[in-house]
Amino acid sequence: MPKQLELDIEGMTCTACARRIEKNLNKVEGVSAYVDFTSETAHLTISGSTSESDITKVIEDTGYSVGSNRPELQTLKLRVVVGSAISIPVAVTSMVHEWMWPMWVYALLVAPVALWVALPFHQTAFKNLKARATTMDTLVSLGVLVAYGFSLYELIAGGHEAYFEVAAVVPTVVLIGRWLEVKTRRSATDSVRALLSAIPELANVRRNGSQESVPTSSVAKGDFVVVAMGERVPVDGVVVEGAGAIDNSLLTGESVPEVVREGSSIAAGALNLSSMLLIETYAVSSTSRIARIADLVREATATKTKLTSLTDRVSSVFVPAVIVIALLTFAIWFAVGASLEDAVSAAIAVLVIACPCALGIAVPMSLAVATANGARRGIVIRNPDALSILNKVDTVVLDKTGTLTTGNLRVLVTTALAGVNVQKSIAVASALERGSSHPIARAIAQMDSSMKATDVTDNPGVGVTGQVEGKEFRLGFDRPENYKNSAEVSKALTEVEGMSVAILSHETTALLVIGLADDIRKESAEMVAELDSMGVDVTVLSGDVESRVAAVARELEIKNAMSRVTPEQKLGYLNDLKSQGKTAAMVGDGLNDVAALAGSAVGIAMGTGTHAAQSAAAITVLDDSPLAISYALKLSRRTWSNIKQNLVWAFGYNVVLIPVAALGLLNPMLAGSAMAFSSVSVVLNALRLRRQS
Repeated sequence: MPKQLELDIEGMTCTACARRIEKNLNKVEGVSAYVDFTSETAHLTISGSTSESDITKVIEDTGYSVGSNRPELQTLKLRVVVGSAISIPVAVTSMVHEWMWPMWVYALLVAPVALWVALPFHQTAFKNLKARATTMDTLVSLGVLVAYGFSLYELIAGGHEAYFEVAAVVPTVVLIGRWLEVKTRRSATDSVRALLSAIPELANVRRNGSQESVPTSSVAKGDFVVVAMGERVPVDGVVVEGAGAIDNSLLTGESVPEVVREGSSIAAGALNLSSMLLIETYAVSSTSRIARIADLVREATATKTKLTSLTDRVSSVFVPAVIVIALLTFAIWFAVGASLEDAVSAAIAVLVIACPCALGIAVPMSLAVATANGARRGIVIRNPDALSILNKVDTVVLDKTGTLTTGNLRVLVTTALAGVNVQKSIAVASALERGSSHPIARAIAQMDSSMKATDVTDNPGVGVTGQVEGKEFRLGFDRPENYKNSAEVSKALTEVEGMSVAILSHETTALLVIGLADDIRKESAEMVAELDSMGVDVTVLSGDVESRVAAVARELEIKNAMSRVTPEQKLGYLNDLKSQGKTAAMVGDGLNDVAALAGSAVGIAMGTGTHAAQSAAAITVLDDSPLAISYALKLSRRTWSNIKQNLVWAFGYNVVLIPVAALGLLNPMLAGSAMAFSSVSVVLNALRLRRQS
């Protein structure tokens, strides 16, 4: 029988690395492999006699290693710190002639950057060379080695032209972008862990008349599981004994608890808010709904592509072309009788003018400035690549609760009936709810504290009853026809359409109708208007009831709104948009949004949302302001335009000056000056984004 195997792979820097490993693994007889660059994991199905050590050898022979990837991130961070500490003073002093240090000082300082900090680029360039391929890593490695090597030659030969700052700045800037990228890829795994952590490790199982605590993973289909008040449900099942309220916001995203009774289905991860429940298991932990959603997250993040690999695609042609031109320049000049020194000088001028300083920082500089702009507006752009994708977004899908609304219930309407005093009725209702942790109860209890209730009983699915000043009252919800003053109740209910409702009654007479809802954020309407002006379609997908979703959509003038939407349906809706050629961003805050956030082109999480939502999203809005959503789209469009301008600057110098260098009309000193000017142009252009914030 085929066996499944998963291995962590260290050393991948782009999707081309993953494809190369996957190709070599699939050459092994009896092995079917898929290498996921996002999670840095190889998923293998082995049907033959191939062992894990055989698989490991294939991966290592390809130039990568097997094991935990966490140390790699620490090493990468250390390289960034060392590179930055050296590059900043070297770059600053190199810009002003009066500040310049002796050349030998630069040679010593930059050596660790050129050799150790830039080592990942050199290693990948060597792997690419063996595979007869070139990427951005090849370009960076070539530029660093040529810049440092020529500068060292000038130092030894007694010359005065050096490009040590190039060898320091290029690998450092590109590594900063690489570090951010790796951190983002790791967060996909973190979001899955956060999802699965909602399932308790232990379950109380009733077997053969006794109760025992066992690992949740060992609970079998058909087992009876006891869930006490305050505990989370460990497995998917059906209630066979007990009734009460559960907080199912992990899956629905809604703060209003659900009432369950015998025969009700209940999902793992739900929080039992009231009395004990006995559940018959119909799905084990590995196939629970939460587990299936975690699988959806893995699949969704694995299918994402890195659009900012433009420089890699260009460099696959550009780098070989530059090397060929440099070699031809040397050969032709030497063949026509030029001295060896002149021929070498012309060839070096070609390589120096083609040095990837401007090209290497063209994308990272714009992304760095844009990321800083976002941070000043309370927007954490955890994956800078998302800005290039966000630029193409034509549809924004919004969760309702916690995104468009605050997520906190508040009493909005109180209507007195049967001629009673409204303030006294509010005091009675507040007294009845004061001891409850139910979100609706907490909101009502805050209205008044002047009365006390005794003999309070919570009847799940019916309401709460208790004695106030010698009279028995009930606070809950029933159909209008069940009250003596049904006509009056029906009229009052029209005023609270779309809200959560509680009715205070004495005997069979309704005394007070209370309407509760979570407030719409004050910036939501402006955000929707801004997206509309940008030509972006807006859709609301919510797990809430139809009336409340419709009311919010109507107030915000959103045409497309769907209610009672499950996490799976949210992801399905986004996949449908993708099949229609749409590029959609998903905005949410809860565990029920995680699969959709991961499966969208760009996920945007609200700052007060769950850790899993923020881990699955590329962008987090710290202050929860909906206006940050429209600002992020505007920022992405400006950033992508800036990146394209930078690439034009970077390649413009190469295209114009490489032929000049090849003709021997540009010595290495002028080539270095032109190259430096191209880098300054790119930096200044990227900094223009700061003035546009």
